[in-house]
Amino acid sequence: MTMKPFTELTDRETAIKLIMDNVKPIKRVEAVPLDEVAGRVLAADVVAGFDVPPFDRASMDGYAVKALDTSGATGDTPVRLKIIGVQHTGELYEGEVGGGEALEIATGSPMPKGSDAVVMVEDTALEGDVVVVYKELKAGRNMAPAGEDMKRGDHVLSRGAVLTPGMVGALAALGYAEVEVYEKPRVAIYSSGPEIVPQGTPLRPGQIYDVNSYTLAAVIESNGGAPVKRGIMLDDVESVEAAIMDAADHDMGVFSGGSSVGVKDLFGEVMERLGDVFFHGVRVKPGKPTLFGTVGGTPIFGMPGYPTSCLNNSYVFLAPAVRLLARLPPREARVLRLSMGHRMASRSDREQFITVRVEEGKAYRVFKQSGDITSMTHADGYIVLPVGVSVVEEGEEIEVTLLY
Repeated sequence: MTMKPFTELTDRETAIKLIMDNVKPIKRVEAVPLDEVAGRVLAADVVAGFDVPPFDRASMDGYAVKALDTSGATGDTPVRLKIIGVQHTGELYEGEVGGGEALEIATGSPMPKGSDAVVMVEDTALEGDVVVVYKELKAGRNMAPAGEDMKRGDHVLSRGAVLTPGMVGALAALGYAEVEVYEKPRVAIYSSGPEIVPQGTPLRPGQIYDVNSYTLAAVIESNGGAPVKRGIMLDDVESVEAAIMDAADHDMGVFSGGSSVGVKDLFGEVMERLGDVFFHGVRVKPGKPTLFGTVGGTPIFGMPGYPTSCLNNSYVFLAPAVRLLARLPPREARVLRLSMGHRMASRSDREQFITVRVEEGKAYRVFKQSGDITSMTHADGYIVLPVGVSVVEEGEEIEVTLLY
């Protein structure tokens, strides 16, 4: 077998469209305990089954009264009401507040029968079993009526909502112990190359540790997927074919290495035989040898083997696909307009992604080589140089897309 150069490169926008057109949101759902659903995607509408609160309740510590009994009350002309008892939170007073009476009540307690307002304790004084009221109230003051928060039959949450802490609180108020959410898509990860060995194995000459499966797993997990590391794939046709078919049994498969044009890079050939390849080779630097296709409807990515190329293209191409698969909304890019901290020259016939660190309002290049993971380790974001732009002068205004 001889080396075969890339015959045609796909531009970034076209590649992303091809990916998004061929990734379908997950349909499987699961019941998850309420204390584990934050950030998950709701699988069904939520309708209130009862009023929240389910009873009229005091919203202040004080005294439940008939508002009419406080008419004309001021600091100079207070009214006096007989205290008929005390009701703590979680208790229910069995009696009724009559004319000229008051019930001491705690915040959150059900309003007793006959009362329609709460006098705040700050507006009162005690004289034995009599409360002196210094403020006139209107009916409904300092109390929350039943259903003020949610009424029975209210549409509270919609299917597809990404559950925030506030949404979890609404579900808790409605008594949910567990919630139906969409499953996190299972994304199989494979590394390849005879030089790649797992962590914990002593390195022999010519060997390096597996980096990409860990960075890929981090990208997948942070974008709503469930990474499933499947190990290191051997560089022979049978192993590549078996790995691709194994990936097709997951919701998505991601391979690093094996998608370039070397004599042992079999991944593209086997993908063309087993499924559909929508592009192989993208017009970006780093990361040209990126492949995307499907096998039996399962999206399959072939990512570059160099760690920086792999991680960079994971942010650009893989992360949006995982989010779509997981039913998460696209992540909004956070862009800063900064000055370049030094002159930078970088020539290429492809669109370039150059990682930078941000320091005191300026951007400084940290990109080294495609094989150097610290090109990403110390990066806050990246700048994009269009085809034909090879120099950025010191002090020139640029756009930095933050990685996090």
